[in-house]
Amino acid sequence: MFIFQDQETYQEALTLENTLWGSTVLATGKVQAMVVYTGKEMRVIMNSREPRSKVGRLDMEINRLSKLLFVVLASLSLLLVGLAGFEGTWYINFFRFIILLSYIIPISLRVNLDFAKLFYSYQINHDDDIKGCLARNRDIPEELGRIEFLLSDKTGTLTRNEMVFKKLSLENGLVFTPEKKHEIIKNLYKNCEKHNGPLGDVEDKIQKDENPGGNTKKKKKKFFKREKEYLIRDAITALVLCNNVTPLEENEQRTLQASSPDEIALVQVAEEYHIKLESRDQNQIVIQNANKKKEIYSILAVFPFSSQTKRMGIIVKNIETNRIVFYLKGADMVMKEKVIYFF
Repeated sequence: MFIFQDQETYQEALTLENTLWGSTVLATGKVQAMVVYTGKEMRVIMNSREPRSKVGRLDMEINRLSKLLFVVLASLSLLLVGLAGFEGTWYINFFRFIILLSYIIPISLRVNLDFAKLFYSYQINHDDDIKGCLARNRDIPEELGRIEFLLSDKTGTLTRNEMVFKKLSLENGLVFTPEKKHEIIKNLYKNCEKHNGPLGDVEDKIQKDENPGGNTKKKKKKFFKREKEYLIRDAITALVLCNNVTPLEENEQRTLQASSPDEIALVQVAEEYHIKLESRDQNQIVIQNANKKKEIYSILAVFPFSSQTKRMGIIVKNIETNRIVFYLKGADMVMKEKVIYFF
């Protein structure tokens, strides 16, 4: 892939970020693409197959039992005719024995089972303990009765798949819950008035440790305690920058589009605390901080999330302050090894 920018040509490799899967709708803009056909295993082709008829396992077992009993019935009738020596119209006697012994096959069992399934489905539909549950198939009670193991996917399979912000935990033992929303917003306003962009205290610390001649003191680096207003701003800014969310305007209504509802939930939490994602493209991100001032970040590199790394990263540059920041997020077990201190 070739990128033309400022009369210079850059060559980059294609990644999953440049892939549009089957049945994808392009919301805005134009795209030049190459169509790749992967055969009959495509999702669209597999979903277009004829649906299979669903038969309960109990019905299949009854059919198998009925066939077996019919074979036993025919064998007994043939044995009785054989004991009579197959004399005269023995085949008439054969059908007589089949009719006489037909009670071996429990024909009424299927009718009784169907009535039982209908009754159990009615009970499910009118059970006060599971209001809203609707049995759309009479085989549902049978299937529920045969469950031995229940396997569930991650959030979204058995829940409404709605992400809710519960707690913000920072270093130095700082913990904020939704009940402390006003305190978080107050600290954000305070920091946005004092500094342009995040990591203002880190830059001040570096400038303070430098000599008047510009040479850095050769001394052992030590930890320094950051104020909570800086930690809160860095955390909320990371939520709104380190993602793949794109805001769209459709019919004068703003929507957020992303590959995962988790990403949208993080951006919505940041907007609740007055840091808003204004726009995003492949080159830059524009946000509005708590002081109603726009901050423009140039995207230098993006490291997409993968099941192997279990993390996502983005390197951005603040256009106004020229600070380059690497934001990284991921699973707790992976991120715990990446947490380091520079001072």
